[in-house]
Amino acid sequence: MTDSERVLVAYGSKYGSTAEIARVIGDALRVAGLSVDVRAAGKVGSLDAYRAVVLGSAVYAGRWRRDALRLLRRPELGQLEVWLFSSGPVGEEKGDHAEVDRWTRPPKVSHLAEEIGAHEHVGFGGMVAEDAGFMRKRMARGMAPELRDLRDWPRIEAWARSIAAALGAESSTAS
Repeated sequence: MTDSERVLVAYGSKYGSTAEIARVIGDALRVAGLSVDVRAAGKVGSLDAYRAVVLGSAVYAGRWRRDALRLLRRPELGQLEVWLFSSGPVGEEKGDHAEVDRWTRPPKVSHLAEEIGAHEHVGFGGMVAEDAGFMRKRMARGMAPELRDLRDWPRIEAWARSIAAALGAESSTAS
């Protein structure tokens, strides 16, 4: 595999939950036979070595993290194959689907995704732990334990395998 066939999995994460999702995606892509780098969005330099980018961000108050949004705005992404994911909703889903979608797939991100021709933008559940700061502790204590971590690992891995298949990875059907 040449260097230009590498895949970048980049993420914007405040407390580490989205970084964990990115690592699982990277691992699934590697299992499928792809050469993968997993990096924080703010640490990404040149994109010249990559054929594809999987970019994700935690969503807070309907907004992506600044470093992930900055990477999404880079013009060279329009020359690569791109998939996007958002991580963030926790607790019980309330409201209609369009309203929930607005909070998990911010309109600005959707617009930029369309401009660069991104393949897909999916939303994954997030996580709130009692391990950092007053607000996080208060949020976590205010919700049922089973609603604090809504990351669906089988769904995340299946999505990564679908990306591998789209990229023509040899063992993309591996479980």
